[in-house]
Amino acid sequence: GADASDPPGDWPPVLSAYVEDPSSTDVWYVDPKSAKPRPKVPLPPRTPGRLTRVDFPSLVHSPGYLSDVCPRVPSLLPVDRFGSPGLRDAYLPWVHDLFVASGGAAVSVVAQNRRRCHKGRKFGDEMRFWEGQVALFQPVSVRRARGNSTADDGASVYRLTDHGGADPDGSETRFVCRFKTADHARRRLVPRGETLSTYPFNYEFVNWRKGKDTMVQDDKDQAFFWLSPLMFDCPIPAGLRGSIGDGAEQVLLDIIPIRTPARRNDRDGYFFHDGHGGPTTFDAVKAFGTDHPVPDLDRSGRWENLPVCRLPRPAGASSGSSSTGEVATKKAASGRRAKGAKSVANPETDKPHRLVACTWTSALHQRRGNERRISDGTSRLREWIAYNLLVGFDHVYVYDNTGANSTMFRLRNEADPDLGANGTAPVYGVDYRDLSSVTDLFPPDKVTRVDWPATICNNNRPNHPDPGERSSQYAAEASCRTRYGPHADWMASMDPDEYFVPMGGFGSWKEVLDGVDGEGRSVLKFRSTRARPLMDTLVPIVDESIEECTQEMANKYNPCLAKDDARTYLETYNCEYIKSPKPTRFERAMKQFYRPDFVLSHFVHYSTVTTTLATERNRTVGRFVQLATNDARRERFVDELKEGVLVHAKTTVPAETSSRYKMCRPNAPEHCLVGIPCPDDLPFDDKRHKDNIFHDGEGNFCNCWVNRRVEGHWLPRLRDALGSIG
Repeated sequence: GADASDPPGDWPPVLSAYVEDPSSTDVWYVDPKSAKPRPKVPLPPRTPGRLTRVDFPSLVHSPGYLSDVCPRVPSLLPVDRFGSPGLRDAYLPWVHDLFVASGGAAVSVVAQNRRRCHKGRKFGDEMRFWEGQVALFQPVSVRRARGNSTADDGASVYRLTDHGGADPDGSETRFVCRFKTADHARRRLVPRGETLSTYPFNYEFVNWRKGKDTMVQDDKDQAFFWLSPLMFDCPIPAGLRGSIGDGAEQVLLDIIPIRTPARRNDRDGYFFHDGHGGPTTFDAVKAFGTDHPVPDLDRSGRWENLPVCRLPRPAGASSGSSSTGEVATKKAASGRRAKGAKSVANPETDKPHRLVACTWTSALHQRRGNERRISDGTSRLREWIAYNLLVGFDHVYVYDNTGANSTMFRLRNEADPDLGANGTAPVYGVDYRDLSSVTDLFPPDKVTRVDWPATICNNNRPNHPDPGERSSQYAAEASCRTRYGPHADWMASMDPDEYFVPMGGFGSWKEVLDGVDGEGRSVLKFRSTRARPLMDTLVPIVDESIEECTQEMANKYNPCLAKDDARTYLETYNCEYIKSPKPTRFERAMKQFYRPDFVLSHFVHYSTVTTTLATERNRTVGRFVQLATNDARRERFVDELKEGVLVHAKTTVPAETSSRYKMCRPNAPEHCLVGIPCPDDLPFDDKRHKDNIFHDGEGNFCNCWVNRRVEGHWLPRLRDALGSIG
């Protein structure tokens, strides 16, 4: 680290974090251990010696940044170092991605809540340390001080206030965004203006509207999924917007958090204005006083020299595309495509894509609890992309997490058992370095790969004393929705083992969505159950490295079974353990198609924040109520027999087939994990299936049902599509 008063170091500029001493937060409290902490007024100014500067040479801003940095921003950010010794600052946002938003008026930032990584009784001190991460979801109000408000570089001096005393752009903010350009000829940074951050919605208001009495959860059950990804925008100064991305100027961004204690709403109240419609119980003037300065920005903890880059324009988008704007949102809400209308990009909203898919995947991965290493990512992805393009998806966005696997072992100072010490060697004839060998098989106007090597901060199972938090996946989904949602009518986040199958007479998901649009709905939901691999499609294997699959075990019981390389995954797993229509209890692990202009935050299975939920009372048409988490008029479940169904082809590894000699029979103590198909006309009884008692007309055990639409219609077309790829 270096003293924060030092110049930025050798040219060219490099990404830096200025980390505040953990004791800096103590100045906010008369007594940090008191039941009702109160901040001191005014906040004492920071001193340079209480900041530690950490540089990240992997993200250096050379003259060629447009080609060197901009295409690789997520892979260059120090995501995996955040929270490690030397980089522990509870008020710095854990940034995973940033880019110029659609329309060019702001930089969108996608971060994660680091406090959620480790939870439970064992991590009480850790959760207390990271409580500032919750504060980043809570807006504050500021005003620019008058009189002495301008320094030599045009910077402002800010003071905390209430909503009524705030500047128009400072009513609901949390970060000061400081823009500058790199003058490589004179080897200096040129200040280009400061703005105040904005939120896509008020997280505190949404949390209250969901009926939650606080945003600070202290136990292990961190169920407030909408407080996992943190999204905010930094408005770009008007005079700077036109030059970003054309190579004329290299723009950098500093993000300085405004540090206040996290509001425990059940104790401290809610910071709402009268128009919100909720309780106005947090008094900012009483808490902060009337003359409470925000510390000088250069003496505050911050991110410095973050890259500001435009995203490539999607194929078919006009040069003025700005589909995140108010006009586009209103048209999307009121101008639904009539049933039976032509399935093309929507000219009214200037969106080039009708339906897109996002996936966070890897050449190999470990299941929750690190139980199994799965290494079929490349072969699965090739088939899955081809299938989705076949059934009506216009574009597929692949967030490639392959790099995280070698990183995970490197952080533990271990050699990856599959990839070796350097993580670059092909294994079993498959290149596990990344997924570009697959994505490059498809046209760039159909598939986009984003290198996303961020590791999962906690891969435990949900019922663990320290439940898992798949931070990399959650941030990738938020990034995909924010990056690419503005250019699509509909979007879906899914895994490469999930196949959305059009049923009935539908030949494309676009045809199904035409009808959904005609209903005025914005979310189409799918129940999810795990399919079984058909036993007669599998091949026997012996593998002495797998305890259950040795020759000795094969001789004693039965050989393990593995997927036949000559068959597709969809063919192999075309046997539904739960027959459609699936019971309502399988709604918990649903997947969704959704309109990104309606869904403001999505979390794997759920639309956690929608425009309906985020709309304040003073903007509500009709009656305003607090509890508005679901709107049946805007969402419904798919008709699995007439419209479509989700086939979840989750990998059954060979070791899981070893016990079939005792499990694949009536009244077995556990479920059989290979598929033995039942007759099509055999009724399904949800209460009875748990006892493994289904059998055919001759009394033979069976446990799943073949999807005949997949078998007769989609599989032949998928084989043809794969054959054309090579």
